[in-house]
Amino acid sequence: MAFSHGSKAKLYVGGRDLTGFLTSVGAPADRDMGETSVLGNVDKTFIPGLIGGTFAVEGLYDGAAAAIDELLEAALADVSGKVVSYLPAGDAFASRGRFMTAHEGSYEVTTPVDGVAAISAEFTGTAGPDGGLVLHPLGAQTVTGNGSDQDDGASSANGGVGYLQVTAYASLTNAVIVIQHSTDGSGWADLITFATVTGANVSERLAVAGTVNRHLRYTRTLSGAGSITFHVGFARK
Repeated sequence: MAFSHGSKAKLYVGGRDLTGFLTSVGAPADRDMGETSVLGNVDKTFIPGLIGGTFAVEGLYDGAAAAIDELLEAALADVSGKVVSYLPAGDAFASRGRFMTAHEGSYEVTTPVDGVAAISAEFTGTAGPDGGLVLHPLGAQTVTGNGSDQDDGASSANGGVGYLQVTAYASLTNAVIVIQHSTDGSGWADLITFATVTGANVSERLAVAGTVNRHLRYTRTLSGAGSITFHVGFARK
């Protein structure tokens, strides 16, 4: 059993690291339950329906360029949605996270006379939430290479979802990030190939159907001299 302090949590939204502005994140998930009770039943009966989730965030107001107010104002106006990656126990290889694509449904600024100016916002999921593992913690890479082998102990048959967040990008021609799988940790095959990256503050969610083998890793192919700062997560379905 391993517990974690809340201060270790991380939140990335649409290729931006919002962690340094936030004081709390809540991530409730729910499932619709359709009632099927009929005459003669002693107890209510239900059938499970659609799954949904939200991210509710609170933090401190910052009105500087590219700070939290500008980012959340822009997200509120963005009808395409944002990829959200939440790491409750911190961002490390194989750490568990919750991932989804979401629309920002509300944003509020409060300025109490006896306190610090604060913000709150809520993101409502349109794909996910997906519980998965970190394959690459947020960090910079400068050369082509592979990530570590994540051994999940067994294969799964219902596909999965990959998540990419790119928070910084400098001087490269382009970068290609791929999630691979393997039956034995030796021979690898491409599972998910994200769109070629040519700049910062981009994110993507890609789903795959069918068997996902026991072992997972990511690979990066970097063209040119420079660096890319990114995060990769994967959730089995």
